[in-house]
Amino acid sequence: MPKIQELITKLNQTSQETERTSLTEDLINLLKTQEIIYGAFCPATKHYFLAQEYQQLTAYIFSEQEYFENFSMEMRKKHVILDAIENKVQHRTFLFAELYRCGVTQIVIDSEQEHAKISLASLIPIPDYSNLPLVQRPVLNPSVTGKILCLMQDVRFGKADGKMELDVLQEIYHSAFFLPIKPKTENTPEEAGIYSLPDGKKVFMIFTDLYSLKQANPVNYSQARIARFGDLQQLLATHPDMMGIFINPASGSAMLLDAQLLEIAEKSASGILDNIVVRTMNQNAGKVVITKPEVEPSDMITHVSEILKENDFVKTAYLRNIRREEEIRPHYLIILDWNRSITKEQKDQICEKITKSAFPYAHGLDIEYISYDSAVGKEWTGNAEPFYKMQEPDISSKSDKPDKNEKKSKGLFGFFKK
Repeated sequence: MPKIQELITKLNQTSQETERTSLTEDLINLLKTQEIIYGAFCPATKHYFLAQEYQQLTAYIFSEQEYFENFSMEMRKKHVILDAIENKVQHRTFLFAELYRCGVTQIVIDSEQEHAKISLASLIPIPDYSNLPLVQRPVLNPSVTGKILCLMQDVRFGKADGKMELDVLQEIYHSAFFLPIKPKTENTPEEAGIYSLPDGKKVFMIFTDLYSLKQANPVNYSQARIARFGDLQQLLATHPDMMGIFINPASGSAMLLDAQLLEIAEKSASGILDNIVVRTMNQNAGKVVITKPEVEPSDMITHVSEILKENDFVKTAYLRNIRREEEIRPHYLIILDWNRSITKEQKDQICEKITKSAFPYAHGLDIEYISYDSAVGKEWTGNAEPFYKMQEPDISSKSDKPDKNEKKSKGLFGFFKK
């Protein structure tokens, strides 16, 4: 059987699609079955080393230890210290599941050699917990876990910046967390989980997933409930003596949120200059929250506008965020004010074309559509300005003006030309 590096070399040397597909399948199979592979591990965070590559959170796997050493030497030049962690085939599924939990979507194999990029989804089935209530889901939001890991990793290496911190705070704003509690009894109120820092100060503790919660083992708190951003604000508002809120305190990359960071998160993510519309739908649908997009996706808007300009079916278009009660991440919502003459089939075709063109620029969020003249369309635009307006035809051009020398013959009551 060829080695992983041999397959990667062949893959990089061919552009023939059938051969590339076959080589990729062989590479994926070998990654799953090779007796030992090595992961780049970050001692500073006690987690696998992560990086953002082309807007994908990426982990680094090596088929031979010497290939890791080459990578490690290059990273040392950037003052990043890494270790190799050995992974045997019987633990391979756990490795891939752990990378999923930490928000990884892409794996680079044998960086600094002939290397290849493989999506994590091609190595394991990505679990779908959407049918479970939030409190029963093993993992709530891998993206927030990964972004926190990346931030704390770069903080330790002195590479973090304000943009990265804002990105993490915006993800926290939209996420749900497990909050350990002592349940309410007849004589006592519910008590949220408290964690004592080494200096004696106290913080509340929350967790991104059940694995992190079990790892911390908060023995005094027998249950957990779901807490969202508003709950975190309420905790600190009603307990001003608490230092803040600790995310995943038992991990090597715990993040501390204080009241100031919560305020920054709200200002940067909630669109406070725009109305937030909350509408209660039927009992099964739960609550729907509509907000201004926290980060304007300018590239996506450009691609959508170009498609809308190709025809005269849409008069105006608005962009919002939509999140339902049992969902972790919001979706983009495009509200379209259609011309009356358009058919349902034409609407579906245009929306499908928009999705195909705009999705690569949607920062991993799904795109939904509603009509402006639907029951909630006008309400959900809030006070947002349309990002697209159909151009009115120019009727003032010279070619459209009548010739002054042309003699007109008028018909009945002078309203019609003969």
